[in-house]
Amino acid sequence: MIKKLVIIVLIFSLTSCATIFTKKTYKLEIKSFANTKVKVYDSIYNLPAKIEVKRSKNVLPIVLISDTIKKNYSLKPSISPKYLYGNLSFVHFAPVSYLVDLTTEKRFYYGKSVFLNISDTITQIKTPITKSYLDFKNDFSNYFTKKHITYKGQINFTFSIPWINNFDFKPNGEDQKTSTGFLGISTGIEYYHSEYKFINLNASAVMNSIAPVPAPVSYEGEVEFLSALAISLTENHKFNRFTFGYGLNFSKNNWKFDNTEYDENVPNSKKPIFKSNYGIGFITNGYFRAGENFYIGINYKPTLLNIKPVSKFQYEHVISFDLMWKIRLKK
Repeated sequence: MIKKLVIIVLIFSLTSCATIFTKKTYKLEIKSFANTKVKVYDSIYNLPAKIEVKRSKNVLPIVLISDTIKKNYSLKPSISPKYLYGNLSFVHFAPVSYLVDLTTEKRFYYGKSVFLNISDTITQIKTPITKSYLDFKNDFSNYFTKKHITYKGQINFTFSIPWINNFDFKPNGEDQKTSTGFLGISTGIEYYHSEYKFINLNASAVMNSIAPVPAPVSYEGEVEFLSALAISLTENHKFNRFTFGYGLNFSKNNWKFDNTEYDENVPNSKKPIFKSNYGIGFITNGYFRAGENFYIGINYKPTLLNIKPVSKFQYEHVISFDLMWKIRLKK
């Protein structure tokens, strides 16, 4: 059953996100002042209008027409959000998914909406993604140094998916347990006590699922499951697109042994068991701001002191590759 699931996930991943969910054309909304028209391809439309355009890597020429003036514009394409972020849904096969989408122009778009001002001196129009990632020279020269302003007193809500998780546990009375798997959920609140420093209170739950996307999985025989619940408090520093944090972490590290073939009447048949360690330790993290509200990062949570079921110094850890989104609640 596990092999079948992996094959299904692989086939689904190879089709890629943009290929599945994106059409060759889409509706582009164009707006301007009253009594204006626009020429796209060979057709003229009264504005505002939603116009069917073809996804392409080429610049889309359009003409804004008023009573006495015609002005030429160039809409520059960029990769679409579905291509940029959607393929991360298949994180285990994301490189393959991105490569598949490189063979189709479905990965491009011209933005959802464009406002044309006939008095404006700008004639080359960029998508919001291009503006977020590129400077006015249309290169990546300021991508890593671009200032993203935050304010003292700002509050953000964070939601993240700890996608790939590595576990190293030592359940009481058991051998060392190590595993790497997928999926989890995490939420938190950030408070900026200065322009470049913030405190984060976070709660998370992670596990070692074999599937990189949520999917029903059947197991047979003897199987070990590792998971962790954690609450952490960190002090964080912001440097352009990068943030680094450190702090304290309280964790409940779980190990479960399951045996679908267990039979108490069969000699040497291993009985299912569940054990947890409650511990205190540290947390360090680092994130990169990949988009306007999207971050990619690593969380390292070592537990050094077990407080239950036995109080003793003991090392355990959870390391997570994290995909995070931030929503500003207060400026």
